[in-house]
Amino acid sequence: MKESVKKAIYDSGFEFEKQYGGCAQCTLCALKPYLDIDDAVIKSATGLMAGGVRSGNSCGAFSGALMAISAVTGRSPENMDDKQAVANTAVLCRNLYDRFMNEYGSVLCRDIQYKIMGKSYRMYDPEDMQRFLADGGHDDKCTAVVAKAAVWVAEILEEADIREFK
Repeated sequence: MKESVKKAIYDSGFEFEKQYGGCAQCTLCALKPYLDIDDAVIKSATGLMAGGVRSGNSCGAFSGALMAISAVTGRSPENMDDKQAVANTAVLCRNLYDRFMNEYGSVLCRDIQYKIMGKSYRMYDPEDMQRFLADGGHDDKCTAVVAKAAVWVAEILEEADIREFK
């Protein structure tokens, strides 16, 4: 993949997260021009922000990236018996999981916050959310997590010869 394409995906994810928040949706939006992700898929990621309903659990960027891979390689409702699509998607998603673990040591929002910010935040608490924002959460912290997740999806799909990113 050309560095210019990687940079475009990275910058798009970074800017979506910086401007709008909603890490799962922003990861998907960064990939939409390359993967033809349906708007309904992006809309369905709304509640996945900040670990799912701001709970600090599964990182939204991780969840959005899983959705992006699955949207391309997963089984369709018409083919629920497609065990090969499930197996292939699982391998690709595990690759993503491994990248998160290598980079952050976790796929949990609260753990990733601690790794990149030195503390975790209760995102459901309005005062703690303000501290998160004041500490740069949407300036250069979670923005970079979203951006990296989007690039990782592109790399994984290209390395598996599933999609070429131009």
